[in-house]
Amino acid sequence: MKIVVMCWLARASADVFVARNIVLRPDLAAKAPHQVAAELAALAPDVVIAREAQYEAVSAIAAGLPGCRFIFCGLSASRVAIDPSTLQGRCAFVTGSNWERAEYEAFVLAESMCRPRHGPSAEAVAGAPGEVMLVGAGVVNLVTALTLCRRGHRVSVYDRMADPRRGDTPHAERAGATFGGRDARIFSYNESRHHLACSPLYTPRDTPRFRLGISRDGWLSRDYQTMSDADRRWIDQLEQVPPWAALLYGNDIVGFNRQSHRLWRELFSLYPELLRETHHVGRLLRIYPSEASLRAAQTAEAEIGALIGAVPLTRLREREPALGSAIDEGAIAGALDVQGFSLNIVSFCRNLIGLLERLGARFHWQHEASEVRHAGSGAVTGIVVNDALRRADHYVLSPGAQAHTLAARTAGLPAIGAMVGMWVTLPNDGTPLQTPLKVRRRAFGSSEAAQGANVVPGRDAAGRPVLHCSSGHGFVGASAEDVRLADLPELARCVMETAEELFGDKFRRARESGMLGERPGFCVRPWTPSGLGVLEVQEADAGGKMVLSGGHNTGGFAQSPAVAEAVACALEARPHAMHTLYHPRRFADVFEVTL
Repeated sequence: MKIVVMCWLARASADVFVARNIVLRPDLAAKAPHQVAAELAALAPDVVIAREAQYEAVSAIAAGLPGCRFIFCGLSASRVAIDPSTLQGRCAFVTGSNWERAEYEAFVLAESMCRPRHGPSAEAVAGAPGEVMLVGAGVVNLVTALTLCRRGHRVSVYDRMADPRRGDTPHAERAGATFGGRDARIFSYNESRHHLACSPLYTPRDTPRFRLGISRDGWLSRDYQTMSDADRRWIDQLEQVPPWAALLYGNDIVGFNRQSHRLWRELFSLYPELLRETHHVGRLLRIYPSEASLRAAQTAEAEIGALIGAVPLTRLREREPALGSAIDEGAIAGALDVQGFSLNIVSFCRNLIGLLERLGARFHWQHEASEVRHAGSGAVTGIVVNDALRRADHYVLSPGAQAHTLAARTAGLPAIGAMVGMWVTLPNDGTPLQTPLKVRRRAFGSSEAAQGANVVPGRDAAGRPVLHCSSGHGFVGASAEDVRLADLPELARCVMETAEELFGDKFRRARESGMLGERPGFCVRPWTPSGLGVLEVQEADAGGKMVLSGGHNTGGFAQSPAVAEAVACALEARPHAMHTLYHPRRFADVFEVTL
């Protein structure tokens, strides 16, 4: 995509929007029409952005740019009367309360015009339910399997781990984040949001945060100098995401979270057995260490429709006596009730596997997929599992952070990198915490990668009440295997400090009893440079589809129902917004980035 801007931008906008494929040429407004036509033809833009007052001048030279589209921006209070028929459907108009807002809306619209799209063709006809092979038995694919079963598809699920219902928690290296990480998940509207969009330190001129460690307000859990070329390419791509696009992507992510909230409620209503022994809590608190952070969050949560109400400290103390000491010591300045819930993810997914089996799904444990086979035409012909080719009508891949263990010709798999997070488990007896918490941290590492923490009440494998406390994001490389090279003490310090500050007595008892172990636990989650999830659709032979889903940036659980709907729509030749918004080349094609 190339955008030519034919007007001066507001000063704040120029800092945000100008990039290598966004050409600022306000001088064109003062040139003769033939000069403008010649220079625009040489620039060959996909989109031209101008002010409404320039409409007639632009219309006069538009014939020489047959593939170009035009966006005109203006102020809401001073709309200009314009007849758009001159440009025959090739133009659009945006307004804002000020020029910065109008220009933002213009760039958002330009991005939408240039996105790659994958959807059913006009003549596509939804086929009958078929045989679907799913690779990966994490929560995203399990919820997808349930959606497909409900729609009449015949489902088989393959995973390299052993059956997670037998014995203790499966080995983390084989199990992935769902079964190999902490046994707790929170749903909120902000899960998986674009983290760089909310960072107060992120502007194009900042020191790149993905080249610095946690202690230097960065996101790395490895020394940048030790990283491979593939790791550095991943970071280079991330650093090319402009702030306005990060904000746009974040809004798209929140939109899917809101959709998923409705779908989660439907699933829990249809299948209440899924919540058996999951310690499901249908509410969520956000807590903040300062009045300033509380006020900012109240505005932000209200904007996305998540805010239920503010909780005064007196009321918070009454509701959650376990937070009394933290309130007394000044660690909590205020709290918000917001939309959300929590549960024990391992128990939930074990229940889900049992339900799927009752619905006819077949599971193949300790079966590792290694390669996706393609015909000369590019169509998928099968997947190699345990050295044998398996075929089906459709294929659904959700490899989590293990994307690089699967050989396939896709745009999405190479984009999935590995982010480590850490957790500790505390006893939750005595004065127990009842409500899950989203915590705005303070002190070490709190300005960037460890800005927040989650605290989830639940039960351990022996049925004892516990608190799962987690925090931090540390990029370890393009492959999940790179976690072996990670330097984890900095992330460990983040989660340990938060657990001790909020629950001092529980933390001391955990340490004295040996419950904390030698260091906090960790798991590896999938991330992408763009911050967007991945939903890639390819053709399979005999008229089927292959769908890759993943890269959900720590929000796979939250978005699982929306992902499942998008997958089902792809297999049934029906459109879904995620096909476009999570297209693996959305960022690369619009911003001319090489993946």
